[in-house]
Amino acid sequence: MSIEARKQELAHYLDKQPYITELDGITLKIAKNVFPSDFGLTSSFFGNFMQRQPPAETALDMGCGSGYFAFLLKKMGCENVMGVDFNRDAVLCTLENTRLNPDLTPIDFLHSDLFADVPRRPFDLIVFNFNYYPCDGTFGLNEDGGREILKRFFHQVKDYISEHTRIYIPYSQFVGEEHDPKHIAPEFGFSVTLEESTVNHAGEHYIYKVMKA
Repeated sequence: MSIEARKQELAHYLDKQPYITELDGITLKIAKNVFPSDFGLTSSFFGNFMQRQPPAETALDMGCGSGYFAFLLKKMGCENVMGVDFNRDAVLCTLENTRLNPDLTPIDFLHSDLFADVPRRPFDLIVFNFNYYPCDGTFGLNEDGGREILKRFFHQVKDYISEHTRIYIPYSQFVGEEHDPKHIAPEFGFSVTLEESTVNHAGEHYIYKVMKA
């Protein structure tokens, strides 16, 4: 799959927004200009993986979109969960989805450019389903996608983790080696372990665990 083909597939989701979907028993409204949690393989692949991981006391869903992974973290048994997104439409969408999933509350949802407005505190578990490549602003995805947003993330996250913090990041091979977290995280003093992989028509897909080296 090429990035252009992925953009064309995404366009169909933009056309049908807003709509309601369900993932792993979580009811989600996908509002206008919010990245569709039910698009492609990542949500199901990464979601299935996360449900097999041990919960944590404090967890963060960075780039939370509709809130799917934040709700999933709560469903896993994480006690204190925060979801953060740069897209204001996404943050408003999470508030609607909170009302649709009252059993998976409370969750703190926050508008922030990565960690800019996140209160400084250590998290035990962080998931970052990041924008794999530079984009044009659709779905709140901006030009610093891929390598650039990963560099900012790894630079900032150091103030929000301990030596035991687990960071999980999914990635799809079709985007290219230059945006692969396994090449970028070590530049900032992190170790990267490939936890799981799968293959479909779009290519290979990975889940990495990132921790302080």
